[in-house]
Amino acid sequence: MEILLMNKRKWYKRIEPRMLVPILLGIMFTLGDAVSNQNGSIFQSGKAIFIKAILFCALFCVCFYFAGVCVTKLRQSCAATKQDKRDMRVSFSHAWSFSNWLKDAIVIGLCWIPYVFLLFPGVYWSDTSKQLLMHYGAVDFTDHHPFATTYLFGWFADFGQWAFNNPIFGLYLLIVAQLIAAPLIFSWMILYTRRMGLSRKLCNAELAFFALFPVFPVMFSSLAKDTISVLFFIPFCLLFVDVIRTKGESMLNPGVIVAILLCGLLTCLSKKAGVYMVVPSLLLMFLIHISKKAKAIAFSIGAAIAIIMMVIVSKIIMPALNVEPGGKQESIPFAIQQVAHDIKYNAEDMTPQEKKLVSDFLTIDYNQISKVYNSLTVDPVKGDSLKNPNLFDDFIKLWLKKTVEHPIGHLEAWLGLVQGWFSFSNNDGSPNYMVVCTESAWYYDPILKYVPQWPLEASHSDAARSVYNTEQSIPVLNVLFSRALWASILPCFMLYLALRPGTGKWHRVASMLPVDMSFVYLLLVPISGGAGEPTRYVLQLICVAPLFLTLMLAYQKEKAES
Repeated sequence: MEILLMNKRKWYKRIEPRMLVPILLGIMFTLGDAVSNQNGSIFQSGKAIFIKAILFCALFCVCFYFAGVCVTKLRQSCAATKQDKRDMRVSFSHAWSFSNWLKDAIVIGLCWIPYVFLLFPGVYWSDTSKQLLMHYGAVDFTDHHPFATTYLFGWFADFGQWAFNNPIFGLYLLIVAQLIAAPLIFSWMILYTRRMGLSRKLCNAELAFFALFPVFPVMFSSLAKDTISVLFFIPFCLLFVDVIRTKGESMLNPGVIVAILLCGLLTCLSKKAGVYMVVPSLLLMFLIHISKKAKAIAFSIGAAIAIIMMVIVSKIIMPALNVEPGGKQESIPFAIQQVAHDIKYNAEDMTPQEKKLVSDFLTIDYNQISKVYNSLTVDPVKGDSLKNPNLFDDFIKLWLKKTVEHPIGHLEAWLGLVQGWFSFSNNDGSPNYMVVCTESAWYYDPILKYVPQWPLEASHSDAARSVYNTEQSIPVLNVLFSRALWASILPCFMLYLALRPGTGKWHRVASMLPVDMSFVYLLLVPISGGAGEPTRYVLQLICVAPLFLTLMLAYQKEKAES
């Protein structure tokens, strides 16, 4: 009996607190899968949800455990061996040099050419068309979409009209710039991960990933604020990791300080949500094991970016340029969706005064909300503006009241908007793959009046779509196309690795802040299922995943050496 008790104690000791991460992820997948139905209801079948919870939690616990074991074994790849040193003489050594940087970038670019050719003259999103309409004065110029990218798109469209008598050709110059910049930045990342100690073979795999994964050439052959912003976010992350790797020494270099400030600021200016990723990452660097001076500099840069974005840009620059702030409805999409859920499923609880408040606050009439309500998107209810923004506080009070009255309903409404990050299938049962746009058929109608050359289809968009779908259907490789893999599974797995037993947990978690905050931001994105919108939201996580996975490998090396 004593022996059995001792074995039990040993078994319990083996259970690590970090196993809560895959368990919580399993619960979220259970809820995400449960809410994938016509009504967006969680508890359609109590027995089914219980069984799903056991299956998902067991699945992620087992997968995380064995993946963690594999990462531990790969730690040997984080130290250059004698063979690695001899490999420096081979064609693709990925050693730190200008020629290798250029060589890897050329390989990536050449592999992208088929998609670039098929998608000429580029793919343009509906948001891009809306920003061009702002530039042409067809709609009010607001900061609903970042005004900086609105000006950028407008300038290049005007240049295209002046130089080629076609605004699209001017905009395509921006796409060409993206197609040149992205391979160069990815090549920089490959060489940097090699410098961090990643083996040559794993760097070759990283090169193959950037060169052959079709999401990259398709996304960078399109033009949206997300594709512009990520080109600044990746260098920011590289510099962020370099500060950690050098224990803060690189932060003492004036050039690095300026580069971090510019990359962080341009990330925020080109995509407003960048503030939620860049600023906290810098402000919380005091949790990382770097010098006190480096921490102070990082905090100062983060504070400077926050002040520039929240005070100088919004209070001084935008009024000077006659740019109106974005509508308040964009700050409360979940609250609007949750109240709409109450109206559809609990209308008997709404008083006449509350019904009037909703009709006076939103542009849509109260009686129409239940008809247009869609559990996957808030746009039909939210609209592009508010009828009476002065009722904002009153609406928030209504939302808080209804949250207390119908907490499960509000949870269902939130899950309906984010379930795409926590599910392997869509509402119609199809695989939850990343959808990409290969044509510009999704646009605001008035744009055809101002840009009649708007490419409703790319040169060979059908062929591009067919090739992409074929690659996406290949067994095993199709795992890489899972939206949930990049949105939640990999960020949670990296958190699991960071929380390994031993000292320095907060240091490792803080080292992942750009990834952590990108994941948190996705929980605030009110659309995660269907169409191509979700793909552009996870693009930044896909781009920086190899960098931060390498950082986790480096921490495994530290564990082995200690």
